[in-house]
Amino acid sequence: MKVTERTLVDMCCRINNAQLKHWDSGLKVERRGDEYVVLRLFRKPQMGRPSVHDLFSGSPREVKAFIDGFAFAAELANNGSATKMRV
Repeated sequence: MKVTERTLVDMCCRINNAQLKHWDSGLKVERRGDEYVVLRLFRKPQMGRPSVHDLFSGSPREVKAFIDGFAFAAELANNGSATKMRV
């Protein structure tokens, strides 16, 4: 299955409205040449902190995998991973 820019943008929108809804930042994807870049956008920029930070760049499939992993980690953080994961 081909990963399109629209797919990546939709993933970011979905994650921003779910797992990252109450976070101080969200994700955005933009294309730079042949690669895509995942950006962390701060909702309330503060003095001394940039409003945008590059997190990852790569092919569409690599970016999709990064976003999936970020969403999974955010879900764990939101739910308190220590109480949810039992070995």
